[in-house]
Amino acid sequence: MSSLSQPNLISVIIPARNEASSIGSLISRTKACLTGMPHEIIVVDDGSTDGTREIARSSGIIVISHKRNLGKGTSMKTGGENARGNIIVFLDGDGAHEPQDISKVIAPLLEGEADLVIGSRALHKSRVFISPPTRRLSNNLASLVISVIISLLLPLVTLFKCRMRWIRVSDCTSGFRAIKKEGWQKLDLTSQGFEIETEMIYEAAKNKLSIAEAPIYCFWNSELSHLSILRDSLKTLRLLTGKLVRDARGR
Repeated sequence: MSSLSQPNLISVIIPARNEASSIGSLISRTKACLTGMPHEIIVVDDGSTDGTREIARSSGIIVISHKRNLGKGTSMKTGGENARGNIIVFLDGDGAHEPQDISKVIAPLLEGEADLVIGSRALHKSRVFISPPTRRLSNNLASLVISVIISLLLPLVTLFKCRMRWIRVSDCTSGFRAIKKEGWQKLDLTSQGFEIETEMIYEAAKNKLSIAEAPIYCFWNSELSHLSILRDSLKTLRLLTGKLVRDARGR
């Protein structure tokens, strides 16, 4: 695990599983938008079988490979553990995000206004191309649930160790986000799958990290996603319920 972070270095982590059709272009676009900025790009290949690993390596960036599929959550943790920068940015490997938005997502971190910034597809200034109604509805519901949990339930079960205030999260499942390295190291993340994105929000609130959102562009195509709405929603709910119970017992 990388214990020392380098100041003014941006670590872009791209978890990828069978993304051969998009990973090369995504890496090129990410490099282009970070020209002149100290950065590293780390692709975590999660047991791909389609050439994702080889394409990423040919791009001259850092590639860390899992021998088998361990899940997006594990991939994000692998990337975070090996990041050397003081700011960590996560991008989905399917090319749905526009790397040019990195500057908007990290701005609140650089200005000291937030510790975790979520690139939201649901803000007024966000630009979303293809927005599947079922995915949008489930994401809105999940975002409301996590907002209630971190704003009301978490302060209650911890006897107000976290201040009770409304923290609005509009896009809890967005894979585009940035966090300060020191904040990342405080998070007790146990998820192996997609539920890690909501778990990050819970852990950030528990550790009193300030959470902000930034509008992004997204090509939101459900056909490109590995996420299952029902299965992963149930996993996330079970995870958050378990964390609330444990935090209530350990207060």
